[in-house]
Amino acid sequence: MRVLLVNPNRYISPPVPPIGLEYLAASLEAQGHEAAILDLCFSEDQYSDIDGVVRSFQPDIAGITVRNVDSVLFHTNEFFLDEIKEIVLYLKRQHGLHVLIGGTGVISNPEGILNYLNADYAISGPAETTIHSVLKKIGDGSAQGRVFRGIWSGNVSCPRKSRVIDYKKYIDAGGVGGFQTHKGCSSSCVYCLEANTPVSFKKIEEVIGEIKDLADLGVDHLHLCDSEFNENNEYATEFCTVLKKAGPRIRWALYMKPAYFSKSLFRLLQDSGVYLITLSVDSWKKCPLYWEDYEKFVFGAKAYGIQIAVDFLTGFPKETESDLREYFDILRRPIPDSIGVNTYIRLYRALKITDIIFHDAELKNKLLGHTDDSLLIKPVFYNHIDTMKLEQLIDGDPLFRIEGIEKGVNYARVRD
Repeated sequence: MRVLLVNPNRYISPPVPPIGLEYLAASLEAQGHEAAILDLCFSEDQYSDIDGVVRSFQPDIAGITVRNVDSVLFHTNEFFLDEIKEIVLYLKRQHGLHVLIGGTGVISNPEGILNYLNADYAISGPAETTIHSVLKKIGDGSAQGRVFRGIWSGNVSCPRKSRVIDYKKYIDAGGVGGFQTHKGCSSSCVYCLEANTPVSFKKIEEVIGEIKDLADLGVDHLHLCDSEFNENNEYATEFCTVLKKAGPRIRWALYMKPAYFSKSLFRLLQDSGVYLITLSVDSWKKCPLYWEDYEKFVFGAKAYGIQIAVDFLTGFPKETESDLREYFDILRRPIPDSIGVNTYIRLYRALKITDIIFHDAELKNKLLGHTDDSLLIKPVFYNHIDTMKLEQLIDGDPLFRIEGIEKGVNYARVRD
C-alpha cells in the first residue's frame, strides 16, 4: 500500500521536525509498503504541494499527524485542529483519499477529534507497529470501528527515515533535531495525557545510530523528545555511557523530573553533551521529600555545569496565595537558571484533574475559554491565580517568568 504521511504542523515558535512521521515511514517501508512524507511546515502553498505529491506518488491512503490540539498555554494559545480539518477535507474531497490520523494530540479524545476533523480512522497511541494491522484491516474491509489503540514494544526494531526532511530549514528557523529513547511514562501526574502509560525503552544502539545519522546531516544541536529522560536510572546511565563512547559531537537538551538521579548520571550527561535540563515540577499534593529531591537535583546538576530551567505548573484546586509564596521560596533556594510559572491548567477529557474539577461546582466556576464545548476539544483552562495576582506574588524577581506571555522554549531562551 502507498501511504502519504502529512505533517500539517505550521507552528514556528519554534518549528519542530516531524520525527514521528520519520519513524512511521521507515516502519512502513520495512514491512513492504511505500511511504512518502509531505512536510507542510514551511509550505508557501500547502494545497498546491498536496496536489503535486498526490499526482506524483498516487497514494492509496493519507495519514495525518496531530502532534498537538493547541499550544496549551493560555495567553498565546493557538488552536490547530481547524487548519488540520481543512487539509483532511481537501484530501477527501479533492483527491478521494481515506484519511487516518494519529499523533500525541489524538489521545486527548480519540473519538471526539476523529469526528471533529471528519477523518476516517484514528490510531490512539504509538503507531509504528500497530499501523500494519490497521492498514490490512482497512484494505480488506475487516476493520471493526474507526479508532485503533496503538501499542509499541521496545523489543521491536524501529528504524527512522530522517534524510527526507529538510533539517536545514528547521535549524535556520531556530529549530533543533530530536530523538527519543522510550515511549510512555510511569508518573501519575493528574494534568498529563501521557501519565500512567506503558513504558517501553528503545534499543540504545539504534538510538545512537539515529543521533549519528543526524550529526552526519549537520544536525548537532538536539532535544530529547521523551516526556522525561530519567524514567529509569539504569537505562539513562547506560545510554549516556554508550553515547559518550560513540563520540558524535552534539549538544543536547532534555526534560527530567526530580527523581532517579545521581552524581554519576549528571557527570555522564555533561560528558555526553548535555547543557540544559528542563526540570518538570508541579505542586499537586507534594510531600516534603519531593521538594528535598528538587533542591538536591538542581544543586547536583549545576555542580557539573548543566543549566537548569524549571517548568513549574501550579495553582491547582484549593491552593492558596500563601501556598504559592511557599513554593516560590523553595524554588528560589538552589538558584536555577530560570523558573517558568504557569497557573492556567489546560483541561482535556482524558485527564484526572478534569474529573476533579467537573465534579465540583465551585471549581467549575473558574473555567476559562470554550466552556460550552463539553468534549473539551477546543481550549478550556482552569485558573484561580490570574496573571495580575501572579505578578504580585513574583514581585519583580528576575528569576521568574510567567509562561505564555511570550512564545518560545527553554533551549532558545537559555544558551550554553
